[in-house]
Amino acid sequence: MATTTTRAITRLPDQFVTVAGVKTHYLQAGSGHPLLILHGGAPGGAARVIYGPCIEPLAAAGLAVYAPDGPGFGLTEAPADNSVRFRIDHAKAFMTAMGVDRFHVLGNSMGVLPSLRLAIEDSRVDRVVLIAGAGVAVPLSAEAREASREHGEVLRSYRPGLESMRNLTMGTLHRKELVTDELIQLRYEMSLHQSEAGQNRANASTSDVQPLKPDELQAAYDRRTLILWGKNDHGNPIERGYRTFEVLPNSELHCFDNCGHWPMWDQTEAFVAVVGDFLNRVEG
Repeated sequence: MATTTTRAITRLPDQFVTVAGVKTHYLQAGSGHPLLILHGGAPGGAARVIYGPCIEPLAAAGLAVYAPDGPGFGLTEAPADNSVRFRIDHAKAFMTAMGVDRFHVLGNSMGVLPSLRLAIEDSRVDRVVLIAGAGVAVPLSAEAREASREHGEVLRSYRPGLESMRNLTMGTLHRKELVTDELIQLRYEMSLHQSEAGQNRANASTSDVQPLKPDELQAAYDRRTLILWGKNDHGNPIERGYRTFEVLPNSELHCFDNCGHWPMWDQTEAFVAVVGDFLNRVEG
């Protein structure tokens, strides 16, 4: 008899702190080396949605996980400034408010570019994990560019509704059995909290902070970095992951099979094992 795989979304309590003038929602678990998690910018983007099944497992792997909702997303207030620059500065200020003087950073999708910029700008950043995002200016095939363009159109066309959110999430995850009513309801509710969601997604692009160029990386980037991708990510194909790996110094690339845009959902156990090993590894 076939079994149905499910994921337990974290029940960690909501916490709030005012950062850079913005009331900021966050989740926190664990007491090891601090890890800042930055989420992506798709509709319903929030820490509990995107990282829901892996926050406590990462904490159990020996990490103190800090997972804020970005400005204008989830339960965090919408700021007057919706730029990527503000999101980067907000992340810095958040970790200062947490009293952290050294931390790893992990970002997925739209959180990749802020993670890279943090690694360059903030001396407190130790190691970096990047998940399926366009933070580096790399050449892509016509097929990959078209897939990314179509994916962007799908995100921009979203209008709040449970069925619309179900269809969107079916395209995010490869393992369709993981698209549960609980996940759909939570992601839908978070999309409603984004009262300025369309504006945030339009403005929180790379227009104000450009993706890093290979020569800029060679000159300024020195953090050990793990790049993660889903083999079955059709909106942001793994070709971008390979190209990023080719130009990013001190990097490793890991690809998950049977995995779409969110490996933290499609391959939770493997994701936690790979990330935990990388961040806890003692270099000889």
